[in-house]
Amino acid sequence: MKVIFLIFLWIFVSCAGKSAYTRSSLYAPCPSKAYMIVKFCNLKFAYSDRLQHKSRVKITDPITGRSLIIAVRHSKSVRGICLPKRLKRVFKGKERFRAVVQTVRCGDNNVRKCPRYITGKASWYGPKFHGRRTASGVRYNMHDLVAAHRTLPLGTVLLVRNLKNGKAVRVKVLDRGPYVRGRNLDLSYGAAKRLGMLKDGVIPYRAKVLRCGS
Repeated sequence: MKVIFLIFLWIFVSCAGKSAYTRSSLYAPCPSKAYMIVKFCNLKFAYSDRLQHKSRVKITDPITGRSLIIAVRHSKSVRGICLPKRLKRVFKGKERFRAVVQTVRCGDNNVRKCPRYITGKASWYGPKFHGRRTASGVRYNMHDLVAAHRTLPLGTVLLVRNLKNGKAVRVKVLDRGPYVRGRNLDLSYGAAKRLGMLKDGVIPYRAKVLRCGS
């Protein structure tokens, strides 16, 4: 009986791990409270694979009660949280410990939920930004079907429709912008081409939120 239970447990853990791995690399939640392993790295900023990009969190050592509040960037290559080595003194020089992590602000704009639809004016950006690092941490590829929005959680998936010609395209929000008055969505060259808006430059649109990034 014990052997059967262990086999079942191994299958369950294996499947759970696979499911988590196959999620989008931009996906990251904003847990109100979680336990994570904290270590120290020779880096300028704090990173975590379990928090939405630029979330502000309170990290507490439950044994000593020592804590700090810090902004954490998302990186799928980091397990738990990696803090800059200069902060080791805050936790009495510990190399690694299990901490209580509480979200003070979710992501860059404190957005935890998404509306069902968004509307407005959309523009597009291309060669000038090709290869640059986006707010999500990945490099912008103008041929990918991606977009920038000022407040939607990174990783949000939208079905965008061009109200001038009825064409639609599915995109993922991985950057911040546009910062031009009157526009609230910036599409990649690839997405703009699918929507037939390259010549127009700016179009009226309506987008359905298929998945909220947070």
